[in-house]
Amino acid sequence: MRKAVRIDHVGSTSIVGMDAKPIIDIQISVSNYEELPNYRQDIEAAGFVFREENPDKTKRYFREVSGSRRTHVHVRQTGSFSEQMNLLFRDYLREHPEDRLKYAEEKHRLMALCKDQRPKYVEGKGPMVWSILEKAHIWSQEIGWQPGESDA
Repeated sequence: MRKAVRIDHVGSTSIVGMDAKPIIDIQISVSNYEELPNYRQDIEAAGFVFREENPDKTKRYFREVSGSRRTHVHVRQTGSFSEQMNLLFRDYLREHPEDRLKYAEEKHRLMALCKDQRPKYVEGKGPMVWSILEKAHIWSQEIGWQPGESDA
């Protein structure tokens, strides 16, 4: 396998104390997307399916094969806003239980409101996510935040 720059557990399951759906989110940071055919082959060999229809152009997206544990693999370019944002969001919520609780409460409210309408649920989280990211940005400047060591 081509060497990824870093591999991290992101998403709600990466935050101790956060209520989460039983889905593991893995972020693989790569130097550039031009090498995607090499990464794609290796990730698919590990049992994941490339999702070409992904509308988010800031990542390349893979899912588990049917019958496997729900796992989302997000391949992002190292240093991109998308990559850094996910790491900062995770690290901030790990250190700020009051905002972690507010985020969990909002997720529960939206789950009840949106039922099985995933796009509506994701869209509904937007205002809370951006509010937390604003606080996380200020926090990052205060402490000189940088991503820690890769999880793998």
